[in-house]
Amino acid sequence: MEVCRKGNEAPLHIPSKEVHIGELYLAKRGLSTVPDLSRFSQLRYVWLNNNRIKDVHGNMFNCCLAELYLQNNEITSISGSLRHLTCLRVLLLHNNQLKDLEEMVAELRNMHCLQTVKVMQAERTHAFRLFSPERQRILDTLAFGRRALTCPAGRKMTQDTLKLRCNVSERIENILWI
Repeated sequence: MEVCRKGNEAPLHIPSKEVHIGELYLAKRGLSTVPDLSRFSQLRYVWLNNNRIKDVHGNMFNCCLAELYLQNNEITSISGSLRHLTCLRVLLLHNNQLKDLEEMVAELRNMHCLQTVKVMQAERTHAFRLFSPERQRILDTLAFGRRALTCPAGRKMTQDTLKLRCNVSERIENILWI
């Protein structure tokens, strides 16, 4: 099987019959598509990072894959392509152009062995707001582990209000850190 790469470089050759391959390093090869690797039943580790991959679709990988490195590509969606990978332990997808966070979470829902999913802080914050809005609202009012002691615009903080806010802040901290 030959996989096209960018420009006029020679195509990448992947064996067409099943060969006992446990690891496949295809990083930094200028790939624009993911080759069909589902026929390699022994394949456990795949590096496809630092390419120009735009889409990951279909069952391109066997269900026993343990680690998949797809970071630093141009992937916009993983819908329907990874949900069968129930043995996956490591999935790196950072520095891509993923659009639909809810779709991505649904894709990962059946991966009970998943231990490492690399996401950027902005993606983490967005997911937190999306799936836990009440807790995020509380965290947004915390500053350095303490609840911010500010009054709404136009109101003055009295000594009683300050004491009440400190008590509420301590209770919230205890709930959040348990």
